[in-house]
Amino acid sequence: MRKLSEYILVVDDQFSVRLFIQNALEQFGYEVKAVASGSECLCLATSLHRPSLILLDQNMPGMTGLQVLAQMAQDDQAKTIPVIMISGEEDIEASARSLGVCEILSKPLDLDHFLKTVRATLEKETAKS
Repeated sequence: MRKLSEYILVVDDQFSVRLFIQNALEQFGYEVKAVASGSECLCLATSLHRPSLILLDQNMPGMTGLQVLAQMAQDDQAKTIPVIMISGEEDIEASARSLGVCEILSKPLDLDHFLKTVRATLEKETAKS
């Protein structure tokens, strides 16, 4: 099995949100890549240098977060990457969980809760391997 790369992938179509999340994570020592679309996310999730965690926005043009998850579920390697969904929508939890999402965080993000969730998710994945 291919090793996960040591970076977090941030997927959000809004530049200001991507920048906010990336800066917050980098201040805590994480390596971060940020992309604006579901298709870019899928390219990285199925590449040799897959992220160790994906932070995925639900509401994006072109391809929603749930559509990205459905595509990732078709790939044996991509479906093992933990995903935290970030959404302003209330009614996606059941669908997101059925597609393997670890956590769902609401927008606007509570920074402390967000960082604790990221840390806990990465620690759970490290303990699995």
